[in-house]
Amino acid sequence: MRLRIVQILILLAVLGVVVIGIKHHSSQQTTAPTKTITISAPALIMRQSPNSSKAVATVKSGAKVGYIAKKKGWDKVTYDGKTGWLPSWLISSDYNATTATNRLAEQTIVIDAGHGGVDSGALATNGTYEKKYTLQMAQALQAQLKASHARIIMTRSSDTTVALASRPKLANRRGASLFISFHFDSSPEANTATGFTTYYYHKASKPFAKALSKSLNSLTLDNRGTAYGNFQVIRDSTMPGVLLEMGYINDYTDYSYISSSSYQQQVAQLVYKGLENYTAN
Repeated sequence: MRLRIVQILILLAVLGVVVIGIKHHSSQQTTAPTKTITISAPALIMRQSPNSSKAVATVKSGAKVGYIAKKKGWDKVTYDGKTGWLPSWLISSDYNATTATNRLAEQTIVIDAGHGGVDSGALATNGTYEKKYTLQMAQALQAQLKASHARIIMTRSSDTTVALASRPKLANRRGASLFISFHFDSSPEANTATGFTTYYYHKASKPFAKALSKSLNSLTLDNRGTAYGNFQVIRDSTMPGVLLEMGYINDYTDYSYISSSSYQQQVAQLVYKGLENYTAN
């Protein structure tokens, strides 16, 4: 009787091993690449996960990688026996990761033009609205960043109403690595305050705020530095984010800059430089 029980137990153990083997084989089949992608960029770095810093392999032009899945703008691939992630927007670009001095090209940057539509924002001394100039500045940065290869997402591209909560939700959903929101200050009494401030909410965003604030130092307006700000767009964003108050719209001097395309271009250039410096580390 005991011998019979032992035989049954052995049989069950063998069957268990077979079942586990079948499940493992099935799992391997479901994660195996279903197609291949040919890399046309000069060189890309395959990362351990989307937006991570750990490099898995360098993939050069002409290489074929096995495609597994897509997640928030990144492709999960296999190459040379390794599995990792590539920024999908760079696969067919002319970006060369081996010569880059920073990782700006690998960033997904959400640019938020504050206010818009029925939400006019603060009022300038001449009766124009904040929403007009936040959009102009956001678009100036968007144009400036085209040469960087970075993936740019705008919360609005026209004078439309965008709910406050939906702005960080968009950034979180699309897998943004950086978030920049443009606004302009307003003092209770006109012509009593001047300058620009870089706000952050999360502690992890403080180095990003400092990098941009430092880069903006050469502006004519006074740099009021970095400060903690409990603003929803940067509070609800899960990536490093800043809110830039780029001058007092109800101050005559500040407004003369805010409404100037040359100032907007200068801000865009300096923010671009700050992004380069921040992503170099």
